Amino acid sequence: MKYLLVPRSFNILCNLAQVLERARKAEAEAGALKTQLKTETTTSKKSVQEMKAALSESTALSQKSEREYLTLRDSIKGLVESWKTDTERLREEMRQREGKWKAEAESMGKKHKTLLEEVKNAKVAREEVDVLLEENRKAAKEIEQAWQDDISKLKEDVERSSKETDDAKDVAK
Repeated sequence: MKYLLVPRSFNILCNLAQVLERARKAEAEAGALKTQLKTETTTSKKSVQEMKAALSESTALSQKSEREYLTLRDSIKGLVESWKTDTERLREEMRQREGKWKAEAESMGKKHKTLLEEVKNAKVAREEVDVLLEENRKAAKEIEQAWQDDISKLKEDVERSSKETDDAKDVAK
């Protein structure tokens, strides 16, 4: 029985040695896993911190972009409204100018028409004046001729009367 005990204790010893070796391996592996866990935990913490920093940076950038977008949108709306207002004002100003130019054109047309009529009337009047002037010249020549004839007759009468007076003087002497 003693014999039997030895192999059994040897077996137990072997098993114990194997268990010890497994325990050492497990401890070494546990230490390695602890180190790996620490490293990975540190790495993951760094990654989480980097991600948080990136997230906060992205959030800040997103908010900044949104504010800039809102500012640009409002600016563009303001510009569009201003442009619409300016365009409408220019249209109204053009309508007023066109109305003014149309009224001036009509006025100028009426004045031109009136001027043409006055020029036509002046031409007719000038022709009438020329006719009347010619008639006046003729009448003046006729009057002048009539006066010259009358003056000639009176001169003859005066000369005859003077001759008769001279003759009467001679008879009286």
